This record gives sequence, C-alpha cells and structure tokens, in this order.
Amino acid sequence: MLSGNEIRRLIGEGKLSIEPLDDEIIRENGVDLRIGSEVAVLLNNPEPVDPERLGEIRVEDYYKVFKAEHFVLQPYMKVLVTTLEYIKMPVDVAALVAVRSTFARLGVSIPPTIIDAGFEGEVTIEIHGGAFPVVLRRGMRFAHVAFYRVEGEPVPYRGKYQGQRGVTLPR
Repeated sequence: MLSGNEIRRLIGEGKLSIEPLDDEIIRENGVDLRIGSEVAVLLNNPEPVDPERLGEIRVEDYYKVFKAEHFVLQPYMKVLVTTLEYIKMPVDVAALVAVRSTFARLGVSIPPTIIDAGFEGEVTIEIHGGAFPVVLRRGMRFAHVAFYRVEGEPVPYRGKYQGQRGVTLPR
C-alpha cells in the first residue's frame, strides 16, 4: 500500500494525476474521493438483464440519471455516482476503493471497486443506503482509495470505460 508521501511523489513526477487536486484529500495511506454532480438511481425494473446482451436492451430504462448538488440516499436505495476527480493511473499502480468510515457508521456501503493500473477517467461508484436516509452532497469526501504497486509485468487497462466522464452505465 502506498503512503500519502509516495502518492504525492507520484503526482509530483506526473506519473499519477488527480484533477481537481486538493491537498486535503491526500491522506496517510490513500486519497479521499469526492462526490461529483451526476447520480443514477437504479430502478426496480421487472425485466431481467442479461449482462452478455447489454447491446440488445435500453440500459437507460433501468436507471434514472440526473445532476444534483445534493440528494437524499433513501434506506436500502442503490445509486451510481461519479467522482469529482478525474484520475490517470500509472501502469504499475492499481487501487481499491472503500467507503469512508463516517459513512460506514451511517450504514452506507459500497461494493468492492477496483481502479485498474493504467485507467483514466472519473470513477463510477455504486453506493448502497442503510437503515435511514442520508444526505449526500457534491464535493463531499465519501470514498477512500488505497493504492498498490502491481508486481510483475504490468498490463495496463484498455477497457470500454477508459476516459469516462459522468456516471457511466453498464456497456
């Protein structure tokens, strides 16, 4: 796991880019990510989704996408949010995203999310509500990213979400 000082060094050398960068988001052993302005609520659609046939359905029918300065995460609601930060990862560093402990203590969770080595873009993250409503605001630090060196020959990310901006629905 990379220390905050090592993260600062990588940023200073131009190997890792985080924009916009605020020094307060660089922590002891990672970086806090902030909520961006776009949200997608996962809707209860009774039609099954076959992940191998996403190109054959209107994925938009399963989400309500909107921009918001703040919104209320209702109990047990699932949403996708985009990060305020646009990240360019080095080819030899990957990252694991977790919810910040303040939000975990409020019952909010996120599934394990990986940022691959070589990925570039805003990060789309799923958030799950807990037992009571919680207000989420644009610019709020809600997730923590821990960075790790990739051992062996790096295989940089070249997937379909490269360069994404805003909430990116499944492709």
